[in-house]
Amino acid sequence: MKILYTIIILMLALALEAQPQWVQYTMNNSGLPSNSVGTVLIDSNNVKWITTNNGLVRMKGNTWTVYDTTNSGIPSNLCASVIQDKQNNFWMVIPDKGAVKFDGTNWTEYNDQNIGYTIHSITKISIDSLNNKWISYGAGLLKYNDTVWTRFHTGNSGIPSNGVLTVYCEGKIIWVGTYDEGVGRFDGQNWTTYNFYNSGLPSNFIYKITRDLNNNFWFATYAGGAAKFDLLQNQWTVYNTGNSSIPSNFVITVYIDNNNVKWIGTYEGFAIFNDTTWQVFPYTFISDVVNFTKDKYGNMWICGGVGLYVYNPNGVVGVENISSSVPDKFKLHQNYPNPFNPRTVVSFSLPVAGDVSLKVYDVRRREVQTLVNERMSAGTYEAAIDGSGLTSGVYFYKLTTGNFSETKKMILIK
Repeated sequence: MKILYTIIILMLALALEAQPQWVQYTMNNSGLPSNSVGTVLIDSNNVKWITTNNGLVRMKGNTWTVYDTTNSGIPSNLCASVIQDKQNNFWMVIPDKGAVKFDGTNWTEYNDQNIGYTIHSITKISIDSLNNKWISYGAGLLKYNDTVWTRFHTGNSGIPSNGVLTVYCEGKIIWVGTYDEGVGRFDGQNWTTYNFYNSGLPSNFIYKITRDLNNNFWFATYAGGAAKFDLLQNQWTVYNTGNSSIPSNFVITVYIDNNNVKWIGTYEGFAIFNDTTWQVFPYTFISDVVNFTKDKYGNMWICGGVGLYVYNPNGVVGVENISSSVPDKFKLHQNYPNPFNPRTVVSFSLPVAGDVSLKVYDVRRREVQTLVNERMSAGTYEAAIDGSGLTSGVYFYKLTTGNFSETKKMILIK
């Protein structure tokens, strides 16, 4: 197999393109209430529903709305994931409370007290073809048909463990991933167990289960890499750091896009795999990657611990202004991180449209990079600085537009 190992570093030249490959949202440049982002759900109206550890966010165009305990019925600001059922209700995992349903107006909480199960240990919600909700939690698996709750555990079923971490619905067939006993498959009557001892599964700790367009199942495992399973052929293929370009064996998620490309998130960056070629985005570029979602424009939304990234190798489409509203004054923000090596991000705010120049200078005031040199609409924007071609030292970046000019200092340490 031909493996192309490509390490991607966001180059400064992208800032000059009309459609940059990357956009990053953080608390500093958007309506995000936290930089810790769990999932993004994109509904039929292209509205993004974003879960964070400080509330649920609704992003419609450039308008950000945060739902938290002060303004909604959400029982806790710790919101891990969101999914939409067949009646267009939103179901959220609230790890310290339980599950919440939101129909756009009303909030319904499901907790230890009102359903009779310790659902505060919830980890995942999945919805089958009959609109049943399957909930993985620390004491087994729960099924909810909007009327009756049913619990599956080792005492009443063939589920391999009560420590269920994730659940995946394949039509009416249910797959569960556990902390300690591998994978269970439930066809409505019988359970089948796949683990380290009886199959090609490389680890019994399963973070995520999904299926590709060729009906292969993929498992994100703790310390074992990513595993592919051809159920019909009973054939396993494992991708780890010893036989592939995957950046880490600690795999958090696997996402299959509409081209059957695999997006594999790990604790040390992420990789893209098209069954032949690998493209790797390492930890030095992007940190822990926990989820992916692709929108109708072909942009990939990437969730992690340092904000929300949007990536499109052909140029991000439909994502421009990164602010929730038009700012009331000109502002050049301090770069982040600072000091940096080799990449940092500068954001700036424009209350009115105008010709904008953003340049980088060395300590001798010699221009070393041009970040922006174009006419821009009012809004808040960001530009990436790649210092891989620069030496360590002090640099300055200067924003000029109309009668406004501001300069800030930054430090590159290699």
